[in-house]
Amino acid sequence: MKIVRDALEKIFRHCIEEYPYECCGLLVGIDSGGRTVHEAVRLSNIYQGDRRVRYAVDPIEYLRVERWAEENGMRVVGVYHSHPNVAARPSSFDLEHFFPWYTYLIVSVVNGQVAEYRAWRLETEEETKKLVEEPIS
Repeated sequence: MKIVRDALEKIFRHCIEEYPYECCGLLVGIDSGGRTVHEAVRLSNIYQGDRRVRYAVDPIEYLRVERWAEENGMRVVGVYHSHPNVAARPSSFDLEHFFPWYTYLIVSVVNGQVAEYRAWRLETEEETKKLVEEPIS
């Protein structure tokens, strides 16, 4: 996955501003012969429980971004979210909710600073699910 620097910087700012809570947003770009993220769009974390360990996306906000992306010749290609004080690796909860056609960018924020970031995709074959790390450039 390629991500333009401005989009990545927006994601980092969002993750730091929301710390110690998880934040979430959408990765918008083009997926033709390789996925390129041109925009990062913040979403509200509407999870009703402990937002330090979970996030939930507002479906109305999601639809708004999806329409905007289409109007601008792009599409939603993935989701980003932060992991406060833990590694940038999907939790079991994340895995249960991943869609195989999206890239999931996870940003680890420790003590209010970005510690690492990694991208993941879920591949499915018949009855099995496999988590694959995507290189980021």
